[in-house]
Amino acid sequence: MRQSIVTSETLSEINFIPTIIFGFYVGGKESAFTDAAFVLMQRFPQADIIGCSSESNIYNQMPHVLDNEEELCVFLCLDVDKNAYSIDLYRMDRVPKDLKRYTRKFGGLMFVSRYFDNLERVIFDLQSQKGIKPLFGAISGVSDRSEKREGTIFWNGSYYKDHFLLWLVDQDKYLLEGKSSHHFQPVGFDMEVSGAEGTVLYEIEGKPALDALEEVVGNITNETIRSYDHPFFLKEDVDVPFNSSPLCSIREVDERNRTIHLYRSVQERYKLKVGVSLSRDDQENQLNGFKIFRKKRNVVAFLFNCVGIKANLGLMEFVYLMDLKKKLHMPIIGFHSFGEIGTTDPKRLSVLHNQTISIAVLSEKEMK
Repeated sequence: MRQSIVTSETLSEINFIPTIIFGFYVGGKESAFTDAAFVLMQRFPQADIIGCSSESNIYNQMPHVLDNEEELCVFLCLDVDKNAYSIDLYRMDRVPKDLKRYTRKFGGLMFVSRYFDNLERVIFDLQSQKGIKPLFGAISGVSDRSEKREGTIFWNGSYYKDHFLLWLVDQDKYLLEGKSSHHFQPVGFDMEVSGAEGTVLYEIEGKPALDALEEVVGNITNETIRSYDHPFFLKEDVDVPFNSSPLCSIREVDERNRTIHLYRSVQERYKLKVGVSLSRDDQENQLNGFKIFRKKRNVVAFLFNCVGIKANLGLMEFVYLMDLKKKLHMPIIGFHSFGEIGTTDPKRLSVLHNQTISIAVLSEKEMK
């Protein structure tokens, strides 16, 4: 499995013929990605090209890209067996009920242009009903949300705003594995959601949602949530420990109506716990947990890091990512997203997280 990670400025460094190319581009800079993708399509007409917009890119050399105009686009070129993977594109509002169950053992990467109401159910069904395990991915990012930009995904020459894309790889030939982690731990008492609809949280324990949460964490305003300091753990299944349940971030609060708007859907009777930041030592222990994916050769890591981690850690995120790269000992490519798909416990199904780092490691399976 030959691989090469390049930017739009270093396309000439690709020294083999790839069969698939993954690209990540800063949201709003699609024109730069189009130019680079056209060069790649001309040079490698048989290659599939998949892309996803980002808030900012992460890749091997730094591995953190901020505002460098030369690195608006990063690409992972892979030479893998075309018969060992498939690509499927679906509209969010037309997810087919008869989506086939796969007879081969597939692992999947899922790229979503934006959040949609049934996303959690689709993620669950793909694994439990369709047999795609493991499943990793992310919701696309944009560089400036104040301009109401929407994320996009790209496939072989076209951009899509209301779709999700699945790249499925045969697990008998290539190994896809990974995990998710976050920088928070649940504290305090369980609280029950007593009023919710879609992504809006109306009541917690019979009280206005904002009032109930402020009793635990103090005053919350749209100014204070910009640094993503007030996430909470949210779970539906009582058998899942809070540490393994998804972390949920607040998008905005309505101070007049005392409601909380989230980055994912919520239902009545869900349980939640407030999250508090881990210590630096605990973060280091989390990083050490990624050492299990170390490989000697023919390996690459997809890294989906929430914009919330970037905002919460600030300049320390660079140090965190550099430490992560040293522990993984493998090439890295990815982006900052608005929702991450993965699991904190390899024994459980992947779910949609916020403020989480999700890593998917792809390697060539050794033949016995």
